[in-house]
Amino acid sequence: MRMEAHILFADDNADICELVQTLLHSAGFRVSTSDNAADVLRRVATESFDALILDYWMPEATGIELCRQIRTFDQSTPILICSGAVSEADREAGVLAGAQGYIRKPCNSAQLIGALRSVLRASGDSAFTNR
Repeated sequence: MRMEAHILFADDNADICELVQTLLHSAGFRVSTSDNAADVLRRVATESFDALILDYWMPEATGIELCRQIRTFDQSTPILICSGAVSEADREAGVLAGAQGYIRKPCNSAQLIGALRSVLRASGDSAFTNR
């Protein structure tokens, strides 16, 4: 029996969290959501996730700042950063912070699911490569 990949999606907009949770669940992922940076940090430190998707613009910290903080105690969980404003400098900052990818908002479901599957494959999670 194949396990579902457990994804943490963080965005301070409850409607976006619900939409992405539904979308990813229908694609076969188990999804948890969070709406603030402190909760993200606590959950990543205490729970196991196969990948994280972090909104760039959150009130307490940017996705890049969150990524940088997460990398101080978790160097392996793949991280994607979502943003409506993606410049080359933003992408570089994300990579330097430890993110594996950057997704431009709004994105369609195929782009989001494709990016997620790509980072899961790259992480060597063979259980999630044949979806």
